[in-house]
Amino acid sequence: MKTILKKVGAFFSGITDRLISVIGALGMAQFPQFFSQYLQRLGGHLQEARRTIDMYQQAAESLGISFEEYISRHLQAEEQVFQTSGEVISNLVSRLETLEVSFANLQQAGPFTRWLVFSQEVDWDIARQTFYFFTPGFPTSIEGIIYALTGLILGWGVFGLFKKAFFTLDKKIRKKKNSQKSI
Repeated sequence: MKTILKKVGAFFSGITDRLISVIGALGMAQFPQFFSQYLQRLGGHLQEARRTIDMYQQAAESLGISFEEYISRHLQAEEQVFQTSGEVISNLVSRLETLEVSFANLQQAGPFTRWLVFSQEVDWDIARQTFYFFTPGFPTSIEGIIYALTGLILGWGVFGLFKKAFFTLDKKIRKKKNSQKSI
């Protein structure tokens, strides 16, 4: 009976080991796909911010003043409506600068440093939107295959560590029970 239980346990352990490894591979392989979709969405936010700033710049030009003066007059206006619109424009300019830097850094990141640059540059609102509309894909690029292999190794390694910890704990419990029985 003990032999049968060991064989069944080994069988399920092997299946679980492979399943977790495949899940790790498929999960990690999605990063290049997610990164690409995130970059497209970030580019859309950047383009829209540029378009909006351009409209404000054209409004300033039509009044014969600089864009900076346009913002300053809004901020210094006596009427609160204009003050708040000046704050909105100032925040939009800051947002545009942030988006431009982030987009440039992400575009320049190498295939195997993207995850690190992404973790430093991520805009969580855009990442959530990207995740919500994310379409998984099967990687066919070298980068995607390397991420998949990394995920396979990580999944296999994590399961191996978990299994080792479980068996070590089981041995300690059994040893303690055996020592208590002998007393």
